[in-house]
Amino acid sequence: MRRRFSPLPLLVLLAGLTLLTACSRLDLAYRNLDWLLTWRIDSYLDLNSEQKAWLKPRLNQHLAWHCSTQLPQLASWLDQDRANLAAGQLDAPHLKARFLDLRDALGEVSAEISPTAAGLLQQLSPLQVQQLRQSMAKENEKLRREFVEPPLAEQISKRSETTEERLEPWFGILDAQQKALVRSWAEQRGEQNRLWLDSRERWQAALLQELDARRSADFPQRIEALLRERQDYWSEDYRRSFTDGERSLAELLDQLIATSSPAQRQQLSERLDALREDIAKLTCTSPAAEAVASRSE
Repeated sequence: MRRRFSPLPLLVLLAGLTLLTACSRLDLAYRNLDWLLTWRIDSYLDLNSEQKAWLKPRLNQHLAWHCSTQLPQLASWLDQDRANLAAGQLDAPHLKARFLDLRDALGEVSAEISPTAAGLLQQLSPLQVQQLRQSMAKENEKLRREFVEPPLAEQISKRSETTEERLEPWFGILDAQQKALVRSWAEQRGEQNRLWLDSRERWQAALLQELDARRSADFPQRIEALLRERQDYWSEDYRRSFTDGERSLAELLDQLIATSSPAQRQQLSERLDALREDIAKLTCTSPAAEAVASRSE
């Protein structure tokens, strides 16, 4: 099977490291991130051997940076959240504030990796740019068929079902009242899928336009701005939807915690404890050590 690479998901996936609270085996996930990142890059285009060799040590340094700077922050947040849950204070205001923390962390990740993303994009050949354009179009077409073209009622049902599945590892089986809360939340999100995909395509179009001038001296600065200011390409409707989504998700989690049974609360506590233990087990390699190891291979 042909292997394909793209630099674009590097930002998304590295940023997603700050959101690994969805994974109960963070140590396993983190130790395989180099593989996971290149696997995701595979889905867009081919890098040549020189580009792969150029990317590898930089990717290792980014992962080491994230492990040594961002994961300790995540550990601190988890300690706070566990204490607040035990005290019955893990409520909507606290969760809204945590979402802001996570958004700021994503900004830090973007700033960290943007020079690497720009440098890799700058090396793409015309054929690679065309391949990237075609891969984006193909993926967006698939996303539109799956998430936008179905009737809105079907989208809402799917959103509700998927959200329940994601919540159950944390709360266990939801009761009828909790399922109704999730369903109400899913209905409130309305046409979020369409707004999200439209904004995604608008940002991608801007990126492809920048790639036409990738040999220019100020290309790295323009790419850094593009990665940092993704929200500039959101429609006003999606901007409102995103803000409302953060608020309503915090309120939903608040309601689920408030209505949780003792067994559900215990399961949530144990999941947070397990994630915190996973972080404590991680041993980070310094960026300098990663660079030396890469040069010695």
